[in-house]
Amino acid sequence: MSTLSAESGGKIEIYYEEEGSGGSLVMVGGFTSTVEVWGKLRPLLAEKHRVVMADNRGSGRTRVLEDDGDRAPGRFAMDLLALMDGLGIERAHILGASMGGMIAQEFALRHPARTRSLTIAGSHFGGADKVDAAPGLREIRRRGGSPGATDEERRAALETIFHPDIIRDRPEIVEFYDRNKRAFPHSKEELEARTRGIEAFDLSDRVGSLEMPVLVIAGSHDVLVPTENSRLLAGRIPGAELFIVEGTGHHFYSERPEASARAILDFLSKH
Repeated sequence: MSTLSAESGGKIEIYYEEEGSGGSLVMVGGFTSTVEVWGKLRPLLAEKHRVVMADNRGSGRTRVLEDDGDRAPGRFAMDLLALMDGLGIERAHILGASMGGMIAQEFALRHPARTRSLTIAGSHFGGADKVDAAPGLREIRRRGGSPGATDEERRAALETIFHPDIIRDRPEIVEFYDRNKRAFPHSKEELEARTRGIEAFDLSDRVGSLEMPVLVIAGSHDVLVPTENSRLLAGRIPGAELFIVEGTGHHFYSERPEASARAILDFLSKH
């Protein structure tokens, strides 16, 4: 558990954790993620790799000392570069989940020489061609993650993230996720800034130019970022591999960490 002081369009203190050894795998979390989001997936990947994870700007223990207020995925990608530079990581496997998948795409397009491979988890390429969640569903997700959310609102938000079978049969997974979210709340203003950044995100015409190895992975029943987005991504990126984790929702790597890790490690072992 460490903090890296860096310059990324202003001064920032990036909280990060790492474990394992081997080739570097840098993992980028989503909308309100902190490093805790990687749960049981993290040690499984660390058996083969040096796994590096950080709290995004505006999340958890990362402190933005000079904040321009920009929360577009491309802005977060600048912080990812600062993290790698600060840790002396010249080239890494990059894995991003949900909004982190958008950040990872931005990074890979801007810094292909620094990207050994790219794993896009439960995400999309933006623009008009992406498949949107059902009307109102994202608002349910945001409301349930806001400070002061009621138990009912939090429950409704969790139902957008996890497969119904997991909520019924594996409540400890849902409780672990919810407990960490409550520990690191985000203000309404922070959530609105991130929403604006995501809404403006559009790499639909550029992802086809990605030349590094790419794995697109998603849960079979993702309703928050509908699974079809991953199929569209894989179809648009030359040579991309697609893996669907059956019986899972948006948080497939929490729901089935062993199956998720196997798919990711199999991909990384080839590159």
